Amino acid sequence: MKQIIVLLLIIGGGYYLYNNGLSDVLRKANLDPKDFVEEVKEATGGTVGGVSKAAELPEIAPERASGLKMNAANMRLVETTVFNTYDTDVCFAYTEMIYASGSASAPKVINKYLATFTLPEDKNKILPLVTKYKDKQSLKILEDFLNRGVFSRSMLLKKISEYRNKEALAVIKSVADTPSSPVRDEAQNIYSEMITQSWYTGVQSAASQIGTGDKQLASHRIAALMNNPNQSNKGDL
Repeated sequence: MKQIIVLLLIIGGGYYLYNNGLSDVLRKANLDPKDFVEEVKEATGGTVGGVSKAAELPEIAPERASGLKMNAANMRLVETTVFNTYDTDVCFAYTEMIYASGSASAPKVINKYLATFTLPEDKNKILPLVTKYKDKQSLKILEDFLNRGVFSRSMLLKKISEYRNKEALAVIKSVADTPSSPVRDEAQNIYSEMITQSWYTGVQSAASQIGTGDKQLASHRIAALMNNPNQSNKGDL
């Protein structure tokens, strides 16, 4: 039975690699990408891969947006059969498939896995899975973990800060502004660090050019950051 289930999982799903490309800088700024795409192309001498798509954190990362083509009733049957085995490896394989395929049911399945398998060695498989991808769904999952204390809140704050975008910044700030939070001080420190990092200060500087009407300079700054997101924004780019 287990071999049949695993075969179903392999046929129905797959494994996706996360490619954290440099073209995601635009999504980290509060900028309308439509105003800048053409200027960025000019500044870089051509098309920058994924500029228009990278303007905001996607709901589901392109690498995992294939979805599952199986009938919903059949999926429920497979899920019930899988979890009725109480085999951690089989259940994790199913959870990994559902998450990696970009299914809307991924948060529910992940929580079902965590409720079924509570040993540390089983639970600890989930964070590396979720943090492979940078999208709104994965960030929401981490935020839910943070709110419920599913994993160490200190560790979750660090994982969320690695998203390096305004959505993650908002989550950190929310914790930093909560007087009753047990990790308030840590969140405040992480928030302070995030807003001084080059990706944030560089893009904020580029955004400030909107007020001066110097879109070309803004585009050059953004293009430079896209080519080197770790570049400091001190001085000209």
